[in-house]
This record gives sequence, C-alpha cells and structure tokens, in this order.
Amino acid sequence: MKRLTNMGHRQKGLSSVGWLVIVGVFTMLVVTFFKVYPMYYENFNLKSAMEAVQNDLAIDPKSKRAIWESLRKRLYINEVRSIEREHVTMERKDGKTTVTVTYEIRDSYVGNLFIGAKFSDSIVIDR
Repeated sequence: MKRLTNMGHRQKGLSSVGWLVIVGVFTMLVVTFFKVYPMYYENFNLKSAMEAVQNDLAIDPKSKRAIWESLRKRLYINEVRSIEREHVTMERKDGKTTVTVTYEIRDSYVGNLFIGAKFSDSIVIDR
C-alpha cells in the first residue's frame, strides 16, 4: 500500500530550472539563425548575380573590366555589399573565362564571440 502513495507524489512535468534551460537553448538557436541566415542569403544573391553574368551574351568574356562591371551592377541591385574587387579573380584559359569569388563574412554573436562563414563560388564563361 505504501508503494502506491509514493507513486502519487512523483513530479509530473519539468521544473522551473528545466524550463529555463529549454528557453535558453531555444533562444540561442533563434539568435544563431538570425545571425547566420543573412550570410547565406547574401551568398545566394551572389550566385544568382554570377549566373546572370554567365548567361549575359552582351558581356565580352575577354574583358575583365566588363565582367567586373556587370557583376558589380548586379551585386548592387541584389544588395550584396561585402564583395569587393579584390575578392574576385578571373582567369582566361583555352577560350574559357573562369570567374571565382572568394570572401569571408564575420559578424558579432554574443559578447566577445563572433560568427563567420567563408564562401568560394565560381562560374565558367565558355565563349
């Protein structure tokens, strides 16, 4: 009989400390998402601009300046602000122009911590 009464006094659910831990973990996940998402969204916009440059027949693939100006204009329209000329390399070989964009983004996270990502994307203009 004593055994049945002990079963009735057991805790059902989480304690307040347990709830605080769950809310804290969820909050950190949300903060992380809102810090990381803009980095990947900007990279998505970069890829879109690079594909547009690749498919634009009006661009002279032999002219680095024409390629950069076309890419720069598309990046400006897509509001990609972290790409500079020094992040872009162009190489012409065997009638193909390879355009590579390599860059790194860093953003503050919490306190003295930062969060960052490094991206490298390439296209080949075959004309």
